[in-house]
Amino acid sequence: MENQKSIESLGFIIKKEKLTNLASDFKFSELLLEDLDPFPGFYDHFHIPMNEKEQKPRSIFAIVKSMSMEDMDDFIRITMKIKNSFPHWFDAVMGRLELQNGMVSCIRIYMENYTFLPELIGSYSKQGIVFLANKVVKPYNSLINVRKYFSLEAIAPDIYKDLDMPDTYYFPVNKFLSWNKFETMTISIRNNYDHKVYDAAQAGVYRKKGVVEMIRIYDRKATIEHLTYLKDKYEIEIARSL
Repeated sequence: MENQKSIESLGFIIKKEKLTNLASDFKFSELLLEDLDPFPGFYDHFHIPMNEKEQKPRSIFAIVKSMSMEDMDDFIRITMKIKNSFPHWFDAVMGRLELQNGMVSCIRIYMENYTFLPELIGSYSKQGIVFLANKVVKPYNSLINVRKYFSLEAIAPDIYKDLDMPDTYYFPVNKFLSWNKFETMTISIRNNYDHKVYDAAQAGVYRKKGVVEMIRIYDRKATIEHLTYLKDKYEIEIARSL
């Protein structure tokens, strides 16, 4: 990929998270899941405590049955309409995740104040979105694929900072891997590097020539040196897998 100073494009994130029913005082009739480990390579493996701000769910996944990825244009229109009248900030994107041996469509929701989540879910229902009925879902690891809009800024050759998500960085790679291969590769790279406290996920952005495959790194203590090392290591390991 050309060394562009900035990238604004639609793309995707693929990651694995531990999900379970949303813990809420409000009794939802819809199936809502929350992520217990928003960055499993950062918090879970190294037992780093979250601060008070991070205790709230990073994301909510509302499971839908009336829409799929093919309906994303309609979903964006509905979300724009809701944002024009909804008095509280939120971010919502479409995605898919594993649930009980199958793939289901979902809306990934992030809000600064989840007190207004019932009102937001109601707004989507009024626009014709049909959600799966609530049921007990014990904690499990799910592979999640969400579509989102990226705003990235170059901070070094082929290393980009996310302008919307703090402590989040991206670099391009030459090949898309299956999640199992990517996860195995990530574990190997981490085990052979002194700087271990970061989380990695797969990503990609859509360009005129096709999909630019990327790796997303979440690291609160990231440096150009660390990110360059990871970029080089992934390039070496991916080349070996060709």
